[in-house]
Amino acid sequence: MKIHIMKKSCSTVLIVSALVAALVGTAVPVSAATPSAPAKPPGKKEVYELPETGVSRPRPVEGWINAEAVGTRLAIKFYDKEKKPVVPDVERGFVRLKYAAKNPVQAVLSRDGLTLATPAIVRPPHNYLVILSLFAPGATEPSESYTFKYP
Repeated sequence: MKIHIMKKSCSTVLIVSALVAALVGTAVPVSAATPSAPAKPPGKKEVYELPETGVSRPRPVEGWINAEAVGTRLAIKFYDKEKKPVVPDVERGFVRLKYAAKNPVQAVLSRDGLTLATPAIVRPPHNYLVILSLFAPGATEPSESYTFKYP
Protein backbone atom coordinates (compact mmCIF):
# COMPACT_ATOMS: atom_id res chain seq x y z
CA MET A 1 0.00 0.00 0.00
CA LYS A 2 2.85 2.34 0.75
CA ILE A 3 4.43 1.79 -2.67
CA HIS A 4 1.18 2.69 -4.42
CA ILE A 5 0.95 6.01 -2.57
CA MET A 6 4.57 6.76 -3.33
CA LYS A 7 3.97 6.28 -7.08
CA LYS A 8 1.10 8.75 -6.97
CA SER A 9 3.12 11.29 -5.10
CA CYS A 10 6.09 10.99 -7.51
CA SER A 11 3.88 11.58 -10.56
CA THR A 12 2.14 14.42 -8.75
CA VAL A 13 5.50 16.01 -7.93
CA LEU A 14 6.57 15.74 -11.58
CA ILE A 15 3.36 17.34 -12.82
CA VAL A 16 3.53 20.15 -10.28
CA SER A 17 7.19 20.86 -11.08
CA ALA A 18 6.42 20.95 -14.82
CA LEU A 19 3.56 23.39 -14.24
CA VAL A 20 5.70 25.63 -12.02
CA ALA A 21 8.50 25.61 -14.60
CA ALA A 22 6.03 26.54 -17.33
CA LEU A 23 4.61 29.39 -15.28
CA VAL A 24 8.04 30.72 -14.37
CA GLY A 25 9.21 30.46 -18.01
CA THR A 26 12.05 28.02 -17.57
CA ALA A 27 10.42 25.33 -19.67
CA VAL A 28 12.16 24.18 -22.86
CA PRO A 29 10.44 25.63 -25.97
CA VAL A 30 8.74 23.11 -28.24
CA SER A 31 10.90 24.15 -31.21
CA ALA A 32 14.07 23.37 -29.28
CA ALA A 33 12.69 20.02 -28.16
CA THR A 34 11.97 18.81 -31.69
CA PRO A 35 14.88 18.17 -34.05
CA SER A 36 15.05 20.43 -37.11
CA ALA A 37 15.10 19.10 -40.67
CA PRO A 38 18.55 17.93 -41.75
CA ALA A 39 20.39 20.31 -44.07
CA LYS A 40 21.29 19.30 -47.63
CA PRO A 41 24.73 17.78 -47.99
CA PRO A 42 27.03 20.39 -49.57
CA GLY A 43 28.24 18.08 -52.37
CA LYS A 44 24.77 17.26 -53.74
CA LYS A 45 23.82 19.05 -57.00
CA GLU A 46 20.30 20.20 -57.77
CA VAL A 47 18.65 18.19 -60.55
CA TYR A 48 16.66 20.14 -63.16
CA GLU A 49 13.85 18.72 -65.29
CA LEU A 50 12.34 19.85 -68.57
CA PRO A 51 8.76 21.16 -68.35
CA GLU A 52 5.98 18.58 -68.48
CA THR A 53 3.93 20.88 -70.73
CA GLY A 54 4.66 21.55 -74.37
CA VAL A 55 7.06 19.66 -76.62
CA SER A 56 10.76 19.35 -75.77
CA ARG A 57 13.42 18.62 -78.40
CA PRO A 58 17.21 18.27 -78.15
CA ARG A 59 19.26 20.90 -79.94
CA PRO A 60 22.16 20.10 -82.30
CA VAL A 61 24.38 22.14 -80.01
CA GLU A 62 24.19 21.01 -76.39
CA GLY A 63 20.84 21.79 -74.82
CA TRP A 64 17.11 21.61 -75.33
CA ILE A 65 14.21 23.69 -76.58
CA ASN A 66 10.63 23.53 -75.32
CA ALA A 67 7.73 24.77 -77.45
CA GLU A 68 4.54 25.57 -75.58
CA ALA A 69 1.27 27.23 -76.55
CA VAL A 70 0.65 29.82 -73.82
CA GLY A 71 -2.73 31.46 -74.28
CA THR A 72 -2.72 32.63 -77.90
CA ARG A 73 1.09 32.69 -78.23
CA LEU A 74 3.67 30.06 -79.03
CA ALA A 75 6.68 30.37 -76.72
CA ILE A 76 10.04 28.70 -77.31
CA LYS A 77 12.12 28.25 -74.14
CA PHE A 78 15.80 27.31 -74.10
CA TYR A 79 17.63 24.95 -71.70
CA ASP A 80 21.27 23.92 -71.35
CA LYS A 81 22.53 20.33 -71.27
CA GLU A 82 21.75 20.15 -67.52
CA LYS A 83 18.18 21.30 -68.31
CA LYS A 84 18.54 24.68 -66.61
CA PRO A 85 16.73 27.63 -68.29
CA VAL A 86 19.11 29.84 -70.27
CA VAL A 87 18.95 32.98 -72.39
CA PRO A 88 18.43 32.13 -76.10
CA ASP A 89 21.61 32.14 -78.15
CA VAL A 90 19.56 32.93 -81.26
CA GLU A 91 18.27 36.37 -82.15
CA ARG A 92 14.95 35.54 -83.79
CA GLY A 93 12.91 32.78 -85.32
CA PHE A 94 10.16 31.95 -87.76
CA VAL A 95 7.38 29.45 -87.23
CA ARG A 96 4.81 27.94 -89.53
CA LEU A 97 1.86 26.10 -87.97
CA LYS A 98 0.02 23.66 -90.24
CA TYR A 99 -3.47 22.85 -88.97
CA ALA A 100 -5.41 19.82 -90.24
CA ALA A 101 -8.55 21.76 -91.17
CA LYS A 102 -7.43 25.42 -91.29
CA ASN A 103 -5.06 27.52 -93.32
CA PRO A 104 -1.48 27.52 -92.05
CA VAL A 105 -0.35 30.32 -89.75
CA GLN A 106 3.06 31.96 -90.07
CA ALA A 107 4.65 34.13 -87.41
CA VAL A 108 7.93 35.75 -86.48
CA LEU A 109 9.43 34.79 -83.11
CA SER A 110 11.02 37.62 -81.18
CA ARG A 111 12.77 37.81 -77.81
CA ASP A 112 10.58 38.06 -74.73
CA GLY A 113 12.80 37.58 -71.65
CA LEU A 114 14.16 34.01 -71.63
CA THR A 115 11.92 32.94 -74.52
CA LEU A 116 11.23 33.55 -78.16
CA ALA A 117 7.50 34.20 -78.59
CA THR A 118 5.00 34.88 -81.36
CA PRO A 119 2.61 37.80 -81.31
CA ALA A 120 -0.91 36.88 -80.14
CA ILE A 121 -2.06 34.91 -83.22
CA VAL A 122 -2.03 31.21 -82.30
CA ARG A 123 -5.70 30.27 -81.90
CA PRO A 124 -7.07 27.00 -80.49
CA PRO A 125 -7.28 24.13 -81.14
CA HIS A 126 -3.60 23.69 -80.36
CA ASN A 127 -3.15 20.66 -82.59
CA TYR A 128 -0.80 21.34 -85.49
CA LEU A 129 2.48 20.58 -87.20
CA VAL A 130 5.22 23.03 -86.18
CA ILE A 131 7.92 24.02 -88.64
CA LEU A 132 10.43 26.10 -86.67
CA SER A 133 13.49 27.99 -87.92
CA LEU A 134 15.90 29.75 -85.56
CA PHE A 135 18.31 32.45 -86.75
CA ALA A 136 21.68 33.32 -85.20
CA PRO A 137 22.49 37.04 -84.79
CA GLY A 138 23.23 38.60 -88.19
CA ALA A 139 22.39 35.42 -90.16
CA THR A 140 20.03 35.36 -93.15
CA GLU A 141 19.76 31.56 -93.25
CA PRO A 142 18.39 29.52 -90.31
CA SER A 143 21.02 28.08 -87.99
CA GLU A 144 18.59 25.46 -86.61
CA SER A 145 15.38 23.92 -88.00
CA TYR A 146 12.82 21.65 -86.35
CA THR A 147 9.63 19.94 -87.47
CA PHE A 148 7.35 18.31 -84.91
CA LYS A 149 3.69 17.71 -84.08
CA TYR A 150 2.19 19.78 -81.25
CA PRO A 151 1.19 18.49 -78.71
